[in-house]
Amino acid sequence: MFFSILYWLKERLRDAWLWPLNLVRDFPARSGRLLNTLLVGGKAALYAPIFLGQAVWLGQLRRQVRHAARQTGIWLHLFLVQLFDLVGGPEICQFVMHLGMHTTPLTAAEMTAVQPIFGPHNLRYQDVRIAQGGILHLIFRYNGGLAFATWYTIHLPVKREGGEGTAVSTRQNLPLLVHELTHVFQYHHVGSRYLGEAIYYLITTNRNCYQYGGPAKLRACYQQGKHFRHFNREQQAQIIQDYFTHHCQSQDTAAYEPFLVQLRQQEL
Repeated sequence: MFFSILYWLKERLRDAWLWPLNLVRDFPARSGRLLNTLLVGGKAALYAPIFLGQAVWLGQLRRQVRHAARQTGIWLHLFLVQLFDLVGGPEICQFVMHLGMHTTPLTAAEMTAVQPIFGPHNLRYQDVRIAQGGILHLIFRYNGGLAFATWYTIHLPVKREGGEGTAVSTRQNLPLLVHELTHVFQYHHVGSRYLGEAIYYLITTNRNCYQYGGPAKLRACYQQGKHFRHFNREQQAQIIQDYFTHHCQSQDTAAYEPFLVQLRQQEL
């Protein structure tokens, strides 16, 4: 018990230290994303009267207004989450959330399994935490046991199997870990926008946002010039999960490899 308390305190001190650390080391990327969003918004506001005037002339005002409202919503989402990132919101939220969870780093075996997929330098593997137990028991009761990733934390449920309801940790499910680690990869390279975009598709499709058509569809998409960034966040994670599964089973992965290359090149 004493050593468990010491470990918990060590992890919480680590969480607290990540806030000022990431404010400094992630400032260039986070401020760059926010500046780009502000420039895009400013340009859109500058040209808005011209586009609206053309819409009136062509009798398409209602259609153009709906399009402008949708684009404004997307822009506002980007602005808010990028501002949230800039002030260290992810680190603050993770610190608070971890107070009621048990967190552990990736094991050496897990890092050996996932590094060839994402690349040795494309992710801060030492910062990834697997969260289980505590308040998560209640969360998984209401979300149907759906694993999820928030920033650099992967939340995994404990499943009940067998007639006596034996507890089985889903951490042993490496393909699931790869799926959730893809979301961590998304966050690392595009920021917190990944979370809102993933939730949007989960809600609007009633969780039917994982399907991408399998290897045959991937081949067709690649031949048509479709890129990894054109798939939604959950499809991206499912593609990488399925690649990992096929690779582990020594199955053909040719349809997945072009998109895996684009993932490593951070085309998100």
